Amino acid sequence: MKTIIALFALIVFGPTHTSTNWEKLFHSTPLGAGGLHAYHTSLTEVQYNAQEKSLEISIRMFTDDLETALTKANNGQKVMVGGKNDNSEAILNKYVQQHFAVLVSQKQKRAMNVLGKETEGDATWVYVEIPNAQDFKGNILYNNIMQELFDDQTNLVNFIQPGGKKTYVFNAKTKIAEIE
Repeated sequence: MKTIIALFALIVFGPTHTSTNWEKLFHSTPLGAGGLHAYHTSLTEVQYNAQEKSLEISIRMFTDDLETALTKANNGQKVMVGGKNDNSEAILNKYVQQHFAVLVSQKQKRAMNVLGKETEGDATWVYVEIPNAQDFKGNILYNNIMQELFDDQTNLVNFIQPGGKKTYVFNAKTKIAEIE
């Protein structure tokens, strides 16, 4: 049975986790009401609003991972997302500005406004707007959200525009992509 658990841990968690720490890891990692998500991912939807000439962005992240990232960015001082003890607004704004961007061809970041957030189950949605973005083709998407925490972090970005939808995948090897 220990061999099966060890193989399962290797498949799910990778070679850095051994069978001796698997049970501790499984039971000590929070996820909503309890449990473990064995993958680290974010999902971002970017939609061009032709009437406002802006990019409307929604970033979905696991709340427990987001709290860990924000706490690390806050010099180890605990950051809570959602609920009555929410103290995340300023550090969340700074974190998103540092880890997600649309860059013009001169490698300058486009101005971005973090509008707010909402929690939904075990996830948090962060809402962002980039005004005056009608000329975004050829710009660069930058996304390394939580990659400072997890080697296996994968960030998917669905970019929806009048010509259709394009999906970009960001991971340890890919942090930038040109908008087509």
